[in-house]
Amino acid sequence: MGNDMTALVGLLAGPLMPILAAGAAYGGVKVGLNGLKATTKELERLCRRLDDRLDLHSERITKLEVQTEERTGRK
Repeated sequence: MGNDMTALVGLLAGPLMPILAAGAAYGGVKVGLNGLKATTKELERLCRRLDDRLDLHSERITKLEVQTEERTGRK
């Protein structure tokens, strides 16, 4: 009985190997793409945060430039 079962599994494993390999490859690609998606979202958050900070600094610089012009009388 044990030898029959081993032989049956051996016969089935041969044709199934390409399917199993393709499934494993698909799983690996899917995991990689999910990781890429998470990294992309993190980079987008970082860029948005930096853009907001840049806007804030630009506003401060503009205010200082206006104040400097008002004090010196130059335009």
